[in-house]
Amino acid sequence: MRFRYILYTVLICGLFAIAPIQAQVTEASEYVCPPCACASDGKIFDKPGSCPSCAMTLLKKSNMSEGLNYTNITAQELCEIIDENNNLVFLDVRSTGEFNQVTSKIGRFENAINIPINEVRDRIDELETYKNREIIVYCSISARSPRVSKILADNGFGQIRNLLGGLNLWNQFHPNELPCKDKVVAN
Repeated sequence: MRFRYILYTVLICGLFAIAPIQAQVTEASEYVCPPCACASDGKIFDKPGSCPSCAMTLLKKSNMSEGLNYTNITAQELCEIIDENNNLVFLDVRSTGEFNQVTSKIGRFENAINIPINEVRDRIDELETYKNREIIVYCSISARSPRVSKILADNGFGQIRNLLGGLNLWNQFHPNELPCKDKVVAN
């Protein structure tokens, strides 16, 4: 009887000791697509690779900033950045029609540069003078901006920030929630 008790105790204690290790192994082997509003957002992958929807490199779920060469920011964080840095560059990667408020009327950031996502690789030299400045990349819903953020970072631009949720989410906030809202958006 005593032998069974000891064996039972060893087995149970051993399982509890192994459980955290298994959890770490499981979590470390889970990968996700960077948030870019594609069909694979929220899906879990069991190995590294590329997202089947947007082709961006999958990130470890346990540390989504690891391996990311740009920074995702919220609207509130953007207000803090604006307060600290009045030398920001805003890069709007929507179509020319969206930017000019023809096909979409959700506004844009004042003094933004418009280079549509499908033209960024061919026009990257136009941004060369901003290479050492902080660049805020945005679009409508944050589907195109993460891809452009990665392109810029891969080409040596060091201070790239992607606005999560894009202008659609930005517009949902009341000016009391975003103190910088009226300063930077042109309709």
